[in-house]
Amino acid sequence: MCSRRIFVEKHGKQAVREHKLRRFPKEQHLETLESEFEPLLVKCLRECAAGRWGLFDHNQQREATRYLRWDEADNLKNAAREIRKIRAEWGQPNELVEKFLKYYAMRGANAPSEPKLAAKLRAELGLEK
Repeated sequence: MCSRRIFVEKHGKQAVREHKLRRFPKEQHLETLESEFEPLLVKCLRECAAGRWGLFDHNQQREATRYLRWDEADNLKNAAREIRKIRAEWGQPNELVEKFLKYYAMRGANAPSEPKLAAKLRAELGLEK
């Protein structure tokens, strides 16, 4: 605490902000990812529960992927993987990301359809109307 006060007195508040930016870029990147993840998840789950496919990648056939292209869902999946990777380095998982990735990993003949998975995850997260 004392060293921070001395640094502020010596260099000013702007220097403290710049120092934080240089010192913790990974934390800032994680904070940005996590702040964008939740609203995007809510939006994608709403669309998927309404019948849109592509969020959970259940149809991996070449013809299907051409018609099921969904950029927001791809961004959501990439962000989830990146958040998990960064958080794994610190041993602090993000519950919301882990729940999404658990549902994303559900595969097989007996797995629910994507809209049903989305509705189930929405209910588990308390997002139902």
